[in-house]
Amino acid sequence: MTLQQASFRQLAAFVAVAHERSFVAAADELGLSQATISQQVAALERLLGTGLFERPGGPRPVSLTPAGRVLLPSAEHMLGHVRSAERDVHDTLAGTAGRVSIGTFQSVSVHLLPRAVQALREEAPGITVALYEGPSSEGLIDDLLDDELDVTFIEGSYSDPRVDVTELGRDPYLLLLAKDSPLLSHVRKGAFPLVNLDGVALIGQPPLTYQDDVDVLLRSHGITPRYLFRTVDNGAVQAMVRSGVAPAIMPRLAIDLNDDDVVKLPLSPQVDARTISLAIRSGENALPAARAFLNAAVEAAALVLEPS
Repeated sequence: MTLQQASFRQLAAFVAVAHERSFVAAADELGLSQATISQQVAALERLLGTGLFERPGGPRPVSLTPAGRVLLPSAEHMLGHVRSAERDVHDTLAGTAGRVSIGTFQSVSVHLLPRAVQALREEAPGITVALYEGPSSEGLIDDLLDDELDVTFIEGSYSDPRVDVTELGRDPYLLLLAKDSPLLSHVRKGAFPLVNLDGVALIGQPPLTYQDDVDVLLRSHGITPRYLFRTVDNGAVQAMVRSGVAPAIMPRLAIDLNDDDVVKLPLSPQVDARTISLAIRSGENALPAARAFLNAAVEAAALVLEPS
């Protein structure tokens, strides 16, 4: 028999006796009987084939043998790891520690995601975050169901018993114009009539982004979308507008609202805003840290999204 067969209870009894220098005091420290402590230490000594304590008898304290002095630091180290692991498991189950993998997409990553991560760190600083930006809500949901993500932002909703979806709020679409654009002459009551975009070339994103929703919107008003330039970079889209190349329609989350060289206008008639949601695995399959992030995202969304 070897030390590999020793139990943590045996090591805990040994360490307690070594620290207290008494089997009686060790029993009090661990809340066990003296007989149990003696049995655990004796079993450990049998595994090692040597005594660990000098037992003078009577009221005199026990002392470590040479073998006991060698074993003590390693036993303390092993028990420390066990206590640390226990704390980690407890904190993970409580949603105050662990690692959460978050799926996102570009426009959410600009304003909403940073606020949500900040709120999470304030509430649960022990949770570490890994971020993955995906091209589409469908792909992010697939990654969630494949356990590659713990939680993900999506556009709209999703119906699947394996997924719980929480609507965070609405993100309206705005028209972006250069501050000296001649199209500003069409503005009425603070909004831009959609009809005046007929025949106007735009700056946009490639398909499979929010641009698909913009194209549907334009076509629903009899306007055939035309694009001078497409890029997945929201900053590049806005830069093109700023330089006067062409206007763009973007969701508010994707816009740098502090850019004074770009005019941001609602459209008329008012168009439906997109819904931003957060999806996690349902029931017990959801990581507690993912639920903690959900709470943080709801808090952050109240600052940057319109209510659903």
